[in-house]
Amino acid sequence: MHELFNYWTLLDALPYLQSKTRLLNTNTDWIIWCQHNTHVSSLRALLDQLHRLDAQELAYYGHALYDAEATIVHHFANYKDPTWFPYPMLSAGVVFTGALLRSLVELVAANAPNATRHSEFAIDAAHELARFIFDNLAPDVTNDDDANGSSYSKNIHNDKEDDGSDDMLQRKIILKSADYICPWTNMSPAGSLASPETGARPTTATTTTTTTRKGIPHVPALATAAPVSCVLHAKPEATSGNAVHCVHTTSAHIYFAIKTCAKFHKERIPIIERTWAPDAMRRKYYSDVADAGIPTISTGLPNVPTGHCAKTLAILQLSLKDINNQTDIRWLMLVDDDTLLSVPRLSALLSCYNYTEHIYLGERYGYRLYAPDGFNYHTGGAGIVVSVPLLRLIVERCSCPVDNAPDDMILGYCLQALGVPALHAPSFHQARPQDYAKELLQLNTPISFHKYWHTSPEHTYKRWLSDALGNASVRHVAGKDQPAMPLELNGSGLLQFSNMATGLEGNSKHLDL
Repeated sequence: MHELFNYWTLLDALPYLQSKTRLLNTNTDWIIWCQHNTHVSSLRALLDQLHRLDAQELAYYGHALYDAEATIVHHFANYKDPTWFPYPMLSAGVVFTGALLRSLVELVAANAPNATRHSEFAIDAAHELARFIFDNLAPDVTNDDDANGSSYSKNIHNDKEDDGSDDMLQRKIILKSADYICPWTNMSPAGSLASPETGARPTTATTTTTTTRKGIPHVPALATAAPVSCVLHAKPEATSGNAVHCVHTTSAHIYFAIKTCAKFHKERIPIIERTWAPDAMRRKYYSDVADAGIPTISTGLPNVPTGHCAKTLAILQLSLKDINNQTDIRWLMLVDDDTLLSVPRLSALLSCYNYTEHIYLGERYGYRLYAPDGFNYHTGGAGIVVSVPLLRLIVERCSCPVDNAPDDMILGYCLQALGVPALHAPSFHQARPQDYAKELLQLNTPISFHKYWHTSPEHTYKRWLSDALGNASVRHVAGKDQPAMPLELNGSGLLQFSNMATGLEGNSKHLDL
């Protein structure tokens, strides 16, 4: 779907299922939503599971993920108690009834009345999908006037904070956890599903139990205590064992431009120096002041509380000048001074991207993807990687509408306008480890985390990022160009964003909080 219509969020792709394909019609009983790394181990076994379910029910099934605490990546949803709310692991596959998906299409269609979205930002497509269904649809209600006992859905909206009570859950549609949909497949000698990190089975043994935490519906594969066969599961991103045409990459090929400011010189830079800096031989600290004791390089611009567009472009310009004076640098990685990294894992990932092309890599977010002026961008705290040819293009063609515009968003908007796609790397993380479901962190080995608050950065680095991983290569991921955005050129040839979405000219929409 993302290759056909440039959408990676299910909600924004739904209208195309009906208008541009013939997949979703009145005869469609089931829709299985997969990602590129979803594996179907047995179609026959999957059909056997579906035959046990009611295709007319407004329902969807998957491997349920849960938040340990309220997190910014989920817009602080259910902040009083986020631990009860299930959302699907998209890479493991999600099963929808045709009835539910048709109701969703009606809701997200243009000018749909009363459909509630909590944010214009797309961060975690799985959680945002689950919350949209929860907020806008109710379970089937039997129509007594219909002799056939048919069912219908009703649009609902409740501004009151939901608490996961049993009564509330009966009035909502929530993900049904299915044992035959797994976060990965790694069979232990006993035949049970094992976590790649701990060896422990992530789902409960199959029984006739029909509810999980706080009444969350659970759909057992069989009424038996035997291990459940995984019919759908996620696969890790391609690793070096599958690579054929990769170019060996080390930290010497990567230029690290670290964005800092005077007030954090003594607080944050020592943490970097104690953790990932020894692996990053070509690193430079860019600040609002020059500090010979570190040393830092002054951008010549004062620090601002949010935005940093002018500062970031100045850093990219200075970095390019520095890179031009060196040899064999293929990549630039722009990071914040509170970003933690695994440099060896980053080197391994970059080994099979073509550094001679325009590569823009990071953790992809979306802004107003449901609208014509929407675009993708890579969030800055997770780290943004660009190839040196793309760095030159950015310096030549991109500019800031105002100095304190959100730098990561402006960069993404400019590159989409230039036809450079935002390539998503699931190992990059804008937030802390506790802000993500453990299954996601175990599936794809992390490369970066962001933010030091309420954490011990050294512990986070040692626990999640520090290892003896070599520079093994990974398969090259090719991206397709997206349609160019409307743009204008000023006299110097820099891009001017005449149709930029309302609000981006200031700092109010910046998500790097």
